[in-house]
Amino acid sequence: MPMPDCCIVYTTDCKYMFPTLVSAMQARRNSSPDAADVIIFCVGLDRNVERAFGPVCVKENIALTSLSREIIEGQTAMLARLFLNRYVPPKYSQYLYLDGDVHIHDSLDPLTQASLPEGHFLAANDPMTFQLADNGPQSRKLASHLASVGLSREQANCYFNSGVLRIHRRGWDDIGRQAWEYYQRNGGPSRFPDQDALNVVGVGHREPMSLAWNFPVFLRNSSMESQIRPKITHFMSSPKPWHGSFPPWTSDDCKPYADAIRHYPALAPYSVDMPFGKRAIYHLQQRGKKISEIVTWGLSDRRRRILNYEASCQI
Repeated sequence: MPMPDCCIVYTTDCKYMFPTLVSAMQARRNSSPDAADVIIFCVGLDRNVERAFGPVCVKENIALTSLSREIIEGQTAMLARLFLNRYVPPKYSQYLYLDGDVHIHDSLDPLTQASLPEGHFLAANDPMTFQLADNGPQSRKLASHLASVGLSREQANCYFNSGVLRIHRRGWDDIGRQAWEYYQRNGGPSRFPDQDALNVVGVGHREPMSLAWNFPVFLRNSSMESQIRPKITHFMSSPKPWHGSFPPWTSDDCKPYADAIRHYPALAPYSVDMPFGKRAIYHLQQRGKKISEIVTWGLSDRRRRILNYEASCQI
């Protein structure tokens, strides 16, 4: 059997290990073993977490590896994607990097086996790019921020989300190093300083990828799910599905976490609970957001922009 040259990569810490494992289990079940391996790199993996998760990973055909913080310049797991070439074994020439808060619904093989030139990577537009043409206060504030990080208006319209990245190893050394240098110089008060850095240095290296491979869950409220047919759903903001069933997702999105604990009871102490009061507040907030998003995304020009973007993607 040929050895896979693609690695499906997760980077996490002990606190985020449980949802990351659930996502990795979905990745393993939705990818051909001879096409890609699945590895979770855990920053500062401690013995108790390794004892709980290690046997599960073995059974699920997922590799679990401790990642020294020194390898990633003393930074958090969030920034580890900048240093992939330092710790992913050199036998892999291709990476599929996934955040731990994604659900996988369909085969990843078209993505792991996609042809990609050296020095390039695939990424989907961040949903906020589809707001830029609104010409309202929110879009002007966003445009101002993207200009401040060094992106032209044309480049801002191509700003990508870094939660799902399909990467050719050759070239990532330079991209990651330059992004790290940019982050050190400019990693100030931004919600996504590492993503900003990757967007600034990734100009000319990034190729557009369908939102089907990085579908923002709130777009369910826009009624575009049936047109885009997501293969990977990304829960981009809090709450998360392991916290409970909140609009726009349902109990079906929470089920993988309950199933994991049912099959592997040793994982129960690592599941994340939410206080009742906070849960009630989130339910109210999410219901309000649903109404707003139906109007601002499903019944506005943003919908047309998204579908035009989708028509331009080759994968």
